[in-house]
Amino acid sequence: MAFVDFILTFAGTDLSPIQPGWVPPNCFFEVDDYESEWDFSKPFDFIHGRALAGTVKDFPTLYGRIKNNLRAGGWVEMVEIAGSIFSDDDTMKDAPNLSEWARLQNEASVKFGKKFDVAHEHKDMMVKAGFMNVREEVKKIPLNPWPKHRKLKELGRYQQVNAIESMESYSMALLTRILGWDPDDVNVFFAGVRQELANRSLHTYAKFHFVYGQKEE
Repeated sequence: MAFVDFILTFAGTDLSPIQPGWVPPNCFFEVDDYESEWDFSKPFDFIHGRALAGTVKDFPTLYGRIKNNLRAGGWVEMVEIAGSIFSDDDTMKDAPNLSEWARLQNEASVKFGKKFDVAHEHKDMMVKAGFMNVREEVKKIPLNPWPKHRKLKELGRYQQVNAIESMESYSMALLTRILGWDPDDVNVFFAGVRQELANRSLHTYAKFHFVYGQKEE
């Protein structure tokens, strides 16, 4: 987005310096922890959070910091994937590994103290934090290119890659350190999940929650 309008300034944070060496001149990154105190020098017009599930211990505190760092009338947007996997037909019964992956992820994250299944809670949390004009959109995103619709098929291709490539980073530590699994057993389990993600006869999808709220003027 930094290419769109050089009048705007874009700031991003991450726990480690994984950003590319070159970024647009109006975009900068800081190595920081958004669960710590925020010390930005001026308020933002717009704050965006994506895929924070499983990384936040205290969302009410986070929303308080977001509100304190928005200008009057500024907006916050949260994009989060639901903690369950869905199907509108009976093919879900043929995806036991996918179902178990979601269940284990939720169980381990709760034990860890940073709940993963929070997508459906963001709207209420924004309202309780005092944001106005809060609204939510929920989108169905296929987990592989099983749909006939061209756009949904393309989304499914991307989400399939996303799920496969992020599986280990999302779940290996939780399954081994929190639930006590052996890493080899986790990898065997992941192989079954990947097989189901590649199976186009399984009409599975994820739900993405897009939640917006505005700070009072």
